[in-house]
Amino acid sequence: MSAPRHTLVIVNPAARNGTTEAMIPGVTDILRSHGWTVDVVVTRSAEHAVELAAAADAERDLLVALGGDGLVARVAEGALRSGAVVAPLPAGRGCDFVRALGAPRDVSAAAAGLRLATERRVDVGMSGETPFLGVATVGYDSRANDHANAAPGWVPAALVYAYGGVRALFETRSTSITMTTDGAERTFVGWSVAIGNSGRYGAGMKVNPDARLDDGELDVTTVEGLPRWKYPMLLPRYFKGTHIDGVDIRADRGREIEVSAPSGYRVYADGDIVGQTPMRFTVVPQALRILAARA
Repeated sequence: MSAPRHTLVIVNPAARNGTTEAMIPGVTDILRSHGWTVDVVVTRSAEHAVELAAAADAERDLLVALGGDGLVARVAEGALRSGAVVAPLPAGRGCDFVRALGAPRDVSAAAAGLRLATERRVDVGMSGETPFLGVATVGYDSRANDHANAAPGWVPAALVYAYGGVRALFETRSTSITMTTDGAERTFVGWSVAIGNSGRYGAGMKVNPDARLDDGELDVTTVEGLPRWKYPMLLPRYFKGTHIDGVDIRADRGREIEVSAPSGYRVYADGDIVGQTPMRFTVVPQALRILAARA
């Protein structure tokens, strides 16, 4: 990609416990050192982030998302309409999309690396009509997200999802879930369904360990006949991506996944509520233009 004439930094002021705005001067200084012009907009809402990205000029603008995975997903949603390039910077608590890209997790290093970075295209998942980049969840994982999002500031970023998971463990029950993958339906008694585009969430957990951002498919991990007492023991394996055993925790893959029962379960995608079951999940191959340095 040739040097863009204009860079728009889109900021989520609530990311990383409200510390993101303090990163703006350092990031903008680095971007201007590349010879780029820079404007900054601090978002008022998720919808505002979508609007800014949707109004961008595909040939002129580089959209720098300074925030967490939720902001990056909303900037990507707008960029799908405008065709502009998105450069995600790791300014949230988990930054799992940045991890999946193999980009630096230090915000200054990530910004500095953009000058020599090469544009690439990645798939975008769709949870109903809402785009997502990382993972969409139903069941236990969604309840854990509730608590992770509400975690107090003293909980370290790397432990936010573990904190949420422990709290959700005492509130969630296994239930009958009906899931259809590319037309093949099955019903099982289980805890959760995780549908992954990048396959990462929770500050580095590889819930869909074989997921790829450019394979044109979604990966699915279902937790089925697992005893409650085993859940805490799984956490280290999730970070390593070694939790799939084909019995209690199963992996699948497809282009279209539907979770139809139980009805009314909340669906999260990239850490935000996007609706409830029944929900259809699809993938749009190579839909998003990304600029990110390699770590």
